[in-house]
Amino acid sequence: MKRDLALLLILVLAASFLGCISSQTQTQTSQEKWLEGLKKSEFHFYIFGLNTCPHCQRMKKLLPEYFGNSSLTFYEIREDKKAYNTYMKFVKTLGITGVPLIGIFYKDNLYAVVEGEIDPKVIPQLVKEAMKNNGVILIISQGQFLVPKNESKGLELIGNMTTWFKLNGH
Repeated sequence: MKRDLALLLILVLAASFLGCISSQTQTQTSQEKWLEGLKKSEFHFYIFGLNTCPHCQRMKKLLPEYFGNSSLTFYEIREDKKAYNTYMKFVKTLGITGVPLIGIFYKDNLYAVVEGEIDPKVIPQLVKEAMKNNGVILIISQGQFLVPKNESKGLELIGNMTTWFKLNGH
Protein backbone atom coordinates (compact mmCIF):
# COMPACT_ATOMS: atom_id res chain seq x y z
CA MET A 1 0.00 0.00 0.00
CA LYS A 2 2.80 2.43 0.89
CA ARG A 3 4.62 1.47 -2.30
CA ASP A 4 1.48 2.24 -4.35
CA LEU A 5 1.11 5.58 -2.58
CA ALA A 6 4.77 6.45 -3.21
CA LEU A 7 4.40 5.57 -6.89
CA LEU A 8 1.24 7.65 -7.20
CA LEU A 9 2.88 10.61 -5.49
CA ILE A 10 5.87 10.40 -7.84
CA LEU A 11 3.50 10.38 -10.82
CA VAL A 12 1.54 13.33 -9.39
CA LEU A 13 4.70 15.34 -8.86
CA ALA A 14 6.01 14.51 -12.32
CA ALA A 15 2.70 15.51 -13.88
CA SER A 16 2.59 18.75 -11.92
CA PHE A 17 6.13 19.68 -12.99
CA LEU A 18 5.21 18.99 -16.60
CA GLY A 19 2.21 21.27 -16.15
CA CYS A 20 4.51 24.07 -14.96
CA ILE A 21 6.60 23.80 -18.13
CA SER A 22 3.68 24.27 -20.48
CA SER A 23 2.98 27.87 -21.43
CA GLN A 24 -0.61 27.12 -22.41
CA THR A 25 -3.46 26.48 -20.02
CA GLN A 26 -5.18 23.27 -20.98
CA THR A 27 -8.94 23.46 -21.06
CA GLN A 28 -11.10 20.75 -19.61
CA THR A 29 -12.25 17.98 -21.87
CA SER A 30 -15.91 17.60 -22.67
CA GLN A 31 -15.95 14.11 -21.18
CA GLU A 32 -14.02 15.20 -18.06
CA LYS A 33 -12.52 11.76 -17.57
CA TRP A 34 -9.82 13.40 -15.48
CA LEU A 35 -12.38 13.80 -12.68
CA GLU A 36 -12.16 10.05 -11.95
CA GLY A 37 -15.92 9.87 -11.37
CA LEU A 38 -15.86 12.68 -8.77
CA LYS A 39 -18.05 15.78 -9.03
CA LYS A 40 -16.09 18.95 -9.62
CA SER A 41 -18.72 20.98 -7.74
CA GLU A 42 -17.81 19.05 -4.56
CA PHE A 43 -14.18 20.27 -4.56
CA HIS A 44 -12.98 23.28 -2.60
CA PHE A 45 -9.48 24.65 -2.29
CA TYR A 46 -8.05 26.85 0.43
CA ILE A 47 -4.81 28.61 -0.46
CA PHE A 48 -2.46 30.48 1.81
CA GLY A 49 -0.32 32.65 -0.45
CA LEU A 50 0.89 36.05 -1.58
CA ASN A 51 -0.55 38.35 -4.22
CA THR A 52 3.01 38.88 -5.51
CA CYS A 53 3.77 35.14 -5.85
CA PRO A 54 3.49 33.91 -9.46
CA HIS A 55 2.86 30.32 -8.34
CA CYS A 56 0.03 31.48 -6.06
CA GLN A 57 -1.49 33.53 -8.86
CA ARG A 58 -1.30 30.59 -11.26
CA MET A 59 -3.15 28.31 -8.81
CA LYS A 60 -5.61 31.11 -8.03
CA LYS A 61 -6.42 31.24 -11.76
CA LEU A 62 -6.28 27.54 -12.71
CA LEU A 63 -8.29 25.92 -9.92
CA PRO A 64 -11.49 27.92 -10.65
CA GLU A 65 -11.05 27.25 -14.37
CA TYR A 66 -11.17 23.51 -13.71
CA PHE A 67 -13.49 23.31 -10.70
CA GLY A 68 -15.70 26.44 -10.91
CA ASN A 69 -15.54 30.01 -9.67
CA SER A 70 -16.78 29.20 -6.17
CA SER A 71 -14.19 26.45 -5.62
CA LEU A 72 -11.47 28.65 -4.15
CA THR A 73 -10.77 30.58 -0.96
CA PHE A 74 -7.51 32.56 -1.06
CA TYR A 75 -5.81 33.95 2.05
CA GLU A 76 -3.23 36.69 1.50
CA ILE A 77 -0.75 36.10 4.32
CA ARG A 78 1.08 39.41 4.01
CA GLU A 79 -2.04 41.59 4.30
CA ASP A 80 -4.17 39.49 6.66
CA LYS A 81 -2.68 39.03 10.14
CA LYS A 82 -5.08 36.21 11.05
CA ALA A 83 -4.19 34.37 7.82
CA TYR A 84 -0.48 34.87 8.52
CA ASN A 85 -0.79 33.57 12.09
CA THR A 86 -2.71 30.53 10.86
CA TYR A 87 -0.18 29.89 8.09
CA MET A 88 2.54 29.95 10.77
CA LYS A 89 0.76 27.03 12.49
CA PHE A 90 1.41 24.99 9.33
CA VAL A 91 5.02 26.19 9.32
CA LYS A 92 5.52 25.12 12.93
CA THR A 93 3.63 21.82 12.65
CA LEU A 94 4.60 20.57 9.17
CA GLY A 95 7.79 22.48 8.42
CA ILE A 96 6.20 24.36 5.51
CA THR A 97 8.68 26.73 3.88
CA GLY A 98 6.79 28.32 1.01
CA VAL A 99 3.60 29.27 -0.77
CA PRO A 100 1.17 28.47 -2.18
CA LEU A 101 -0.04 26.13 0.52
CA ILE A 102 -3.15 24.39 -0.81
CA GLY A 103 -5.73 22.45 1.18
CA ILE A 104 -7.68 20.13 -1.11
CA PHE A 105 -11.18 19.36 0.15
CA TYR A 106 -13.83 17.10 -1.34
CA LYS A 107 -17.35 17.03 0.10
CA ASP A 108 -16.07 19.26 2.91
CA ASN A 109 -13.35 16.76 3.96
CA LEU A 110 -9.61 17.41 3.76
CA TYR A 111 -7.84 14.90 1.50
CA ALA A 112 -4.54 16.56 0.60
CA VAL A 113 -2.18 19.37 1.49
CA VAL A 114 0.16 20.56 -1.25
CA GLU A 115 2.99 23.04 -0.89
CA GLY A 116 3.56 24.59 -4.31
CA GLU A 117 1.79 24.22 -7.63
CA ILE A 118 -0.15 21.16 -8.72
CA ASP A 119 -1.70 20.22 -12.06
CA PRO A 120 -5.48 20.46 -11.53
CA LYS A 121 -6.03 17.32 -13.61
CA VAL A 122 -4.21 15.12 -11.07
CA ILE A 123 -6.17 16.39 -8.07
CA PRO A 124 -9.09 13.93 -8.40
CA GLN A 125 -6.60 11.05 -8.64
CA LEU A 126 -4.87 12.32 -5.49
CA VAL A 127 -8.20 12.54 -3.64
CA LYS A 128 -9.16 9.01 -4.70
CA GLU A 129 -5.80 7.70 -3.48
CA ALA A 130 -6.30 9.44 -0.11
CA MET A 131 -9.79 7.90 0.14
CA LYS A 132 -8.43 4.47 -0.71
CA ASN A 133 -5.74 4.76 1.97
CA ASN A 134 -8.06 6.35 4.57
CA GLY A 135 -5.88 9.36 5.15
CA VAL A 136 -4.72 12.81 4.10
CA ILE A 137 -1.83 13.04 1.65
CA LEU A 138 0.85 15.66 2.33
CA ILE A 139 3.07 16.78 -0.54
CA ILE A 140 5.31 19.33 1.11
CA SER A 141 8.94 20.45 1.11
CA GLN A 142 9.69 17.95 3.88
CA GLY A 143 8.56 15.02 1.73
CA GLN A 144 5.44 13.02 0.88
CA PHE A 145 3.38 11.54 3.68
CA LEU A 146 0.07 9.91 4.45
CA VAL A 147 -1.59 11.08 7.67
CA PRO A 148 -3.81 8.15 8.72
CA LYS A 149 -7.38 8.75 9.82
CA ASN A 150 -7.39 5.61 11.94
CA GLU A 151 -4.85 6.82 14.52
CA SER A 152 -5.53 9.36 17.26
CA LYS A 153 -2.51 11.58 16.44
CA GLY A 154 -3.43 11.49 12.75
CA LEU A 155 -7.03 12.44 13.51
CA GLU A 156 -5.87 15.28 15.73
CA LEU A 157 -3.56 16.67 13.02
CA ILE A 158 -6.26 16.34 10.35
CA GLY A 159 -8.75 18.11 12.61
CA ASN A 160 -6.30 20.94 13.26
CA MET A 161 -5.43 21.35 9.57
CA THR A 162 -9.12 21.35 8.63
CA THR A 163 -9.80 24.12 11.16
CA TRP A 164 -6.76 26.10 10.00
CA PHE A 165 -7.73 25.93 6.33
CA LYS A 166 -11.28 27.01 7.14
CA LEU A 167 -9.96 30.19 8.72
CA ASN A 168 -13.11 32.22 8.15
CA GLY A 169 -15.57 29.42 8.78
CA HIS A 170 -16.00 28.54 5.10
